[in-house]
Amino acid sequence: MAVAGQVGSAYWPGCSPAREKYVARFRGLISAMSMSKQGARAKYLGIPLSTLSNYWTGRRVPSAVTLGAIYDAVRRTAAVVPDQLEHLERLRKSAARRNTRPVSPRENSDICAAERMSAAPSVQPAFGACNRSGADPAQRPARDRRSSENGKAVETVRALCAAQSAGDRRGVIGIAWSANKALTHEELSLAAADLYASGHSALGEALLLGGRERGHEETMRLAITLIRADLPIQAELVLRAALPRGGGGQPE
Repeated sequence: MAVAGQVGSAYWPGCSPAREKYVARFRGLISAMSMSKQGARAKYLGIPLSTLSNYWTGRRVPSAVTLGAIYDAVRRTAAVVPDQLEHLERLRKSAARRNTRPVSPRENSDICAAERMSAAPSVQPAFGACNRSGADPAQRPARDRRSSENGKAVETVRALCAAQSAGDRRGVIGIAWSANKALTHEELSLAAADLYASGHSALGEALLLGGRERGHEETMRLAITLIRADLPIQAELVLRAALPRGGGGQPE
């Protein structure tokens, strides 16, 4: 087992051959970064170390938007990028399909135990934990919604980046305000995650703070959604922004 922050070589036991092929190329992309420690890489990419570790072992597969953001970030620090994004995306699509490799009962038990230890009790992993045969029908609508949410999140991210590139600060504020009115908490969370992952933390903050006038209940729901998306710091940002100025006690 690798020490935290260092690079391990083992694949997640439930990886299918397609996922192992993708992970090998993903590791090549990450290894092209100028820093050698996973902790430093995760910090530069703007994602939690646990998330990068899950991507590295193949336990989870990033969304297309997240992979694109990671690829762009790697290009900024790597002398040579070993793969084309289009090739990685084709491999990612195959890897994201349900695994076909049989998992022994003992492996399945170990996988589930590890996921219970690393995940918050109320958090559902983005990519099927334990990969039991036969998906829960109740989860199918969630996957359908996720495709729609990804599309709206992508549009928001692109609009914010375009406004920033044009030096249009007022446009950034307007887009962030409109997004908070039009997007669901899940869509806001997806867009924010992609912005932070690609190094656009200022845009991520602008997006999350674009709805400062939201009520207490809405603020709490958004914060919970961010926590479930592995964005606890951003959840705290939203909560702190909602606190009455000059009032109340110190948060615990």
